[in-house]
Formats: sequence, C-alpha cells, structure tokens
Amino acid sequence: MAKSKVFYKYKSLDNFEFLLDLLLRERLYAALHHELNDPMEGVVKIDGTVPKGKEQEWDSLLKTFRIACFSRDKDNTLMWAHYADGARGCVVEFELLDDHKVHDISYLKKPSLNNGNITRDKAKEILLYKEKPWKYEAESRCLVEGGEVFLPIRVKSVRFGSRAERSRVDILKGILSLCKPEIDIRYRSEQKMLAAFSVEMSKTRVHMQDRIRTQDYCPQCSEVRALQKMFINGGRNNHS
Repeated sequence: MAKSKVFYKYKSLDNFEFLLDLLLRERLYAALHHELNDPMEGVVKIDGTVPKGKEQEWDSLLKTFRIACFSRDKDNTLMWAHYADGARGCVVEFELLDDHKVHDISYLKKPSLNNGNITRDKAKEILLYKEKPWKYEAESRCLVEGGEVFLPIRVKSVRFGSRAERSRVDILKGILSLCKPEIDIRYRSEQKMLAAFSVEMSKTRVHMQDRIRTQDYCPQCSEVRALQKMFINGGRNNHS
C-alpha cells in the first residue's frame, strides 16, 4: 500500500451515535448517490440517442457503487458552517486503511451520456464529478463496491469547533479518554475549561488531573473519578 494520506470529515455533534460509530469503530459510512446532499449526484446531460425508459437502467448502474466522501481541507470556514453545524461540531482527521483508491472530485463540466455509454464504467466516472459551486469542499471520494457499506479508517484527531456545546464536548472527550486514548483532541479556538480540573494538551490525548495530590495519588484513578463525577453532575444538571 502506498504511503497513507490524511483526510478530514466535518461532523455535527447531533446524531451522537453516528459520530461515536465513526470514532470508536473507526469507519466511514459509504452512502448511495441519492443519499448525498447534492440533488445532482448522478444526473447527466442525455443526448438524443438515448431511448426513453433508460433512466431506471442508469439508476441501477449508479447503485452498484457506494460513496465515502471527505475533504482535503482541514480548516475551511464554509465546511465548518455547512457540515459541522456552524462550528458547533467537529472535524475528524483520519488516514485510510487497506488499498482503497482515492479520487479527487472534478468540478469541470460533466460528460454527457449517450446510448452507447450507459455502462458501469460511465456511472463510476459520473460519480466523480460535481457542479462548480461545490468546489470549496475540496472533496475526495472512495467508491465502495461488493456490498460493503463502511470504509475502514484510522482516526488521528478530533478538533472541536469554537461554538461546540461544552457538555457534549466533555462527554465525547471522556469517552475517547477511556476508549481511544491515542486519539488527539484539539480545539479550533480557546474554550473555557471546567474549573474543577486543570487540562493540558499532549500529543495524543487530553489529560484531566486533580489540583490537589495526596500521598496515594494515582493519575489513572483520578481521571476516571473525575470523568464519572463530570457525567453524574452533568446528568443532574440536564434533568434539573
């Protein structure tokens, strides 16, 4: 396999279970073309040689592929706004696993379709084109075949937006600290931290430490207790 390349996925903190699936199981969902947010996915200009009634055949060819989409841009303001809930979400930095071919989207004019090229190869080609207004996404794709629904990845970091809700960040940070401590946690801009803890950034994780250390101080135990206390208090506050 060639040297791995880093890509980025902008995500909202809503639908928390989908974000956790991506981070903990380290996989990207590959969607069918009609599930994507661009209504022009798979739509092409058809010349006069294509008989009426071929639309279903073309749609069936498109559905032989699933599409995993991601960006090459790690900090795009429009991407934060459109895909990360107006900077209330996060961007996940990751590397691809296995030998999946990465295609950079072309924002040039789509090729036209005629009766002689209603083929699977043509469907694959068309799925790598988008209209020019989408160029800001700097999108790359993997086309997934053979009935696979997810693309395996290795998550390197999670970067929270400047407007991310603190309670959600704390929960996700706690889960990652216990389940995926190798994932680096970052912030797009400085955020206020919990007064009960001092938080320091390391290369691979966020450490939460008690301010007062006793003779029997254990950093791992202290961190677990701190996280448990945070979740319990957060739950009480949310239901008060």
